Amino acid sequence: MELDWGIGIRNVKEWLLDGLFPANIYCICCGNLIDKTRPYALCDSCLENLNWANARTCIKCGKVLNETDKRRLLDEIGQTHQLCDHCKQNRHFFERGFTCMQYSTMAKEMIHHFKFNGCAYMGDKLGKIMLDRIRLEQLSVDLVVAVPMHPKNRRKRGYNQSELLAKVVAEGLGVVYNSQVLIRRQYKAPMNKLGAEQRYANIQNAYALAGNAAFLQSKSVLLIDDIYTTGSTVDECSRLLKEAGAGVIYVLTLAAGAN
Repeated sequence: MELDWGIGIRNVKEWLLDGLFPANIYCICCGNLIDKTRPYALCDSCLENLNWANARTCIKCGKVLNETDKRRLLDEIGQTHQLCDHCKQNRHFFERGFTCMQYSTMAKEMIHHFKFNGCAYMGDKLGKIMLDRIRLEQLSVDLVVAVPMHPKNRRKRGYNQSELLAKVVAEGLGVVYNSQVLIRRQYKAPMNKLGAEQRYANIQNAYALAGNAAFLQSKSVLLIDDIYTTGSTVDECSRLLKEAGAGVIYVLTLAAGAN
């Protein structure tokens, strides 16, 4: 039997990190000591001060709709505006998007720590936040898919953070997680410092179907990613899933930028 040394090394690394930074002893956001009863391994302060997406959200992408004078005026005259500015001007290939929190300073630091500091153990707690969020919608989902990562990036990071989140959500929903649907076929520049037009250009031809996807026919798919900004990544993945015959596509992210 052949041993996958890459997986073995990653497992040992994750085990050591879990021992050094147990998720139920330190707050996964600020790092302060907590007791094991804290939900999602967040201290009371972080739990209260993270900008949760509990307010009014865009009915298409799920971003929190920031209160503006125009929006308050529309409310007063009975013309409630429920689409964010980006969704008013752009077409999406998914039916509905949902998020857990705004991508504010606290969320940004927490997710950056999760993605770039080798903190794979955080995926379990963050995934449970996403699971509890999507359970509120009572959706009928056939399978869960994660936005894929290029093999070069995966080897460098040691894991795909979106996949870790997706596995927790799929298990909690009692549905299949399928990692054999989409692939990242092109290695391109990181998206975090790109503008909307650059993001769109960067994502073109970056993803593809992994192979025969006939099983997707008329299936309801929950697509998982960590962050939603312009939606270019999940839109491209959704487009491919739709071309393969998928029926309804929902998008769930841990955090989303401001509208």
